[in-house]
Amino acid sequence: MTIPFAVEGAFADEQTLRDMIIAKKVCFDHDPFYVKDGSGCVIQIGFQLNLYAAFQDPRHLPAGEDPELHELIGNLRGLCRVFFQSLEFLKPCQYPEPPTHRVVYAPERQYRAEVCLQIPIFDREHYGAKPDRRLEELLATAECLLRQLGAKRGRWEEESRTTFQSSRSCEEHAQEARGG
Repeated sequence: MTIPFAVEGAFADEQTLRDMIIAKKVCFDHDPFYVKDGSGCVIQIGFQLNLYAAFQDPRHLPAGEDPELHELIGNLRGLCRVFFQSLEFLKPCQYPEPPTHRVVYAPERQYRAEVCLQIPIFDREHYGAKPDRRLEELLATAECLLRQLGAKRGRWEEESRTTFQSSRSCEEHAQEARGG
């Protein structure tokens, strides 16, 4: 069983999505997602999946109503929409508002100008619960599918043409995330 990508309303077809990922050099990583509890303690409740898309000119400094900035934000939000439409069990992790974005210049990607879209992944049904195996598998599913689409973990390497191979399939991660 493969997980089909539901691209309706986001991209013309799956190939257009794949082409965008290559053209915009989409990369990803993740961080722990922390909040303060009622007693003021900072606790981890999940993860934050970070998606990065590069500007055409790596030295670009977006300002005001920059059209390329809006295009990159739209591309990454489209990618998020594909994930929310394709993975029913990811919907509880979706905020009512679109995920936040910012422009960054990260050393691991040679300080290229890029947009970062941050997607929180946590159990909205049991807000404040520590991340469990299900959330870890949900994150692993999303990262596995990103690799299948051509996105790179950490940084983009033009010369790296090897295909991603995991010891577990995206479907296995998804099954564990569903709780079974």
